[in-house]
Amino acid sequence: MLYEATGLTRTFKGRTVLNLEHLAIESHAIYALIGPNGAGKTTLLNLLAFLDRPTTGTLQFRGLVVRYNRQQLLELRRRIVLVDQYPILFTSSVWKNVGFGLKVRGISKKLRAHRIEQALELVGMEQFRQADAHTLSGGETKRVALARALAIEPEVLLCDEPTANVDEENQEIILQILQRINREQRTSILLATHYLAQSRRLADHTLMLEHGTLSDPASENIYRCRVTRHDANTLCCQLPGGINLLLPHQPFAAVQEHCKVFINPQEIRFVAEQEKETRKNRLTGRITRVELNKKTVRITIDCGVQIHLLQTMQDYYRSPPLVGQEKTIALPDSGFRFSDFDSSY
Repeated sequence: MLYEATGLTRTFKGRTVLNLEHLAIESHAIYALIGPNGAGKTTLLNLLAFLDRPTTGTLQFRGLVVRYNRQQLLELRRRIVLVDQYPILFTSSVWKNVGFGLKVRGISKKLRAHRIEQALELVGMEQFRQADAHTLSGGETKRVALARALAIEPEVLLCDEPTANVDEENQEIILQILQRINREQRTSILLATHYLAQSRRLADHTLMLEHGTLSDPASENIYRCRVTRHDANTLCCQLPGGINLLLPHQPFAAVQEHCKVFINPQEIRFVAEQEKETRKNRLTGRITRVELNKKTVRITIDCGVQIHLLQTMQDYYRSPPLVGQEKTIALPDSGFRFSDFDSSY
């Protein structure tokens, strides 16, 4: 996993602007971060770029907990680049702007020239190499800022509204660049955008932010939960809507009476008609929504509570579930994660 966050919050002047129960981001994929102004998109990007630190909670990068000490932050910031919504270019040539990050990293002059040339060619700005950066249009400025980021060959590229306030031609060029570097260089990308169409076109996964809370597939399926029985062999817990779940005592021995449970949408599956004999943790409900993304299908089913699951395109087209259809789902033991209950939830 590239990033994983648990109980992550960010508070400014007593107001919580970001509150993430759980967030998981995979390597080598494109994620689109969707949400209105003020939803917390820029705050989240700053946290993922390690330019800010959370008020509470933990953030892991490639399995290592971020401790926010100077040495660790310096190393992480060399691997991750954030391109701002309104990038600032220095009062100098395009060439010097693109080479700045390489120079401060101590890259040799010869290699620096090669990387600058490559980056400018990639964004289609090689003919502007000696131009004054302050004479560029808005779209050209964003492409130079993108070239400056790509020149250092980042492991992760974060983009805040990369096509905002840009003409259609430059929008298309920027989107093609992002697709290309993800495909050819396997760069992990997360871009904040207002445009759902861009998410559907580019993204492997879509994260939706509203009032600082994620409602994407990775952080939905979080419910208040009450443990009604907890003995040496069995954990029985109840969700809203009177839904009862039966789980093995291990590995859930430490679960408290009042808690929250997260059910991984990637592990939930539909039960075939011939499988419908009684088994534990099977729920029947009616499908209320089906959303097709780039590589996955997100399905919402009302079983007394709204439960979301993810299917691959291959599984979906094998037997496409329809809105209004009644279906049974199976919740495997491995798909459950518990956390302490917070009365502010």
